[in-house]
Amino acid sequence: MNTKNSLILIEGAATYERILTEVREVEADEGLRHIQDFLKIYPDFGRAHNDVAVMYYQAGNSLKALAHYEKAHKLEPANVVFRKNLADFYFVELEWTGEAINTYLDILKDNPFDIEALNALGTISQKIGRREQARQYFTRTLQIDVNNFDAAHGLQQLPPAAVSAVKQIGQPAPAAPYAPAPPAQIPEPIPTPEPVQPPEPLEPPVSTQPTTAPAAPVTSSFQDLFRSIAAEPKPSAVDQYQDAVNLANNGKLDEAMALLKTIIGSSPDSAIAHNDLGVLCQKTGDLPSSRYHHEAAVRLQPANTTFAKNLADLLYCGFGAFEEALDIYVRLFAENRYDVELLKAIAHICLEIDRQEDARFFLEQLLSIKPWDLDAAESLRTIGAVPAP
Repeated sequence: MNTKNSLILIEGAATYERILTEVREVEADEGLRHIQDFLKIYPDFGRAHNDVAVMYYQAGNSLKALAHYEKAHKLEPANVVFRKNLADFYFVELEWTGEAINTYLDILKDNPFDIEALNALGTISQKIGRREQARQYFTRTLQIDVNNFDAAHGLQQLPPAAVSAVKQIGQPAPAAPYAPAPPAQIPEPIPTPEPVQPPEPLEPPVSTQPTTAPAAPVTSSFQDLFRSIAAEPKPSAVDQYQDAVNLANNGKLDEAMALLKTIIGSSPDSAIAHNDLGVLCQKTGDLPSSRYHHEAAVRLQPANTTFAKNLADLLYCGFGAFEEALDIYVRLFAENRYDVELLKAIAHICLEIDRQEDARFFLEQLLSIKPWDLDAAESLRTIGAVPAP
């Protein structure tokens, strides 16, 4: 994607934000027409397809909702929000169990610590009678988040052996039972939990549903998916990683970097170790190594916004690679229009490439969220957007 296409995407995102403001003030049918008109101009804008799908779902038009959920996922396959919305729609609305399982497993392949996907797979396993697999998924959730009430309650709905597992972990009293929520827009999480071992794979049944959205073939590929998840660092690497964090926090950067390199040597797919090593390399002035490790982290976990932002910041500040940084910032902006630091970075790049009107728009957006930001106000004065006091 070149700079021109990136800016077109930014302009489309800005236009869409204004449309959403109007949609909130009108009836549902009129709001739907506004977004449909927008899609005629920007047919590849994934967020709009996702939102239209939500509106069709709420209106009871499942066929059109499915088409737009799948279109959003096709346009932005790494967007975990779109993937979860599609998976929830498959399971909750269409009862396409096989397709839902495939999608959730694909999410776990990219992020083995996604609690929502683990709980959803536990719920599906429970509903189709796979109690042992349900127990494994819920237990794995509790290994990541010992206070997760949904997983604790899911275990209590299983035979007595599952209840003892909850007691061993030391769970509090459970809350209401979990079920995947109807598709909706939800903020994308930034996973940072410690790695744990995965449960045995859940082999989905062959779907008997219509072939509109066929499930992936039920083959040994499911074993391959879980082999990739099992490649995460072993428990001993968890202690090493915590030691590296402690060393870095105490200012012992060289020792921390050496330990992170050891972790990567034994677990080359540890995205968080690559990200942290990239941060430390940048701090010590080794920009080429920093770029290598940040790019590795993003390649391993493309849906992690923290890793993507770290890479974009390095490309912009360390290498002056405005176009590459802008491509990443644009994608992140489409997912979160209220990130002040992101708005500031895009505005600065627009100023660097002499797009003052675009810079003005993003600075004004920033000040509408954080009106006391003196740097943004000063930048607006510099380009003549507001009069100097």
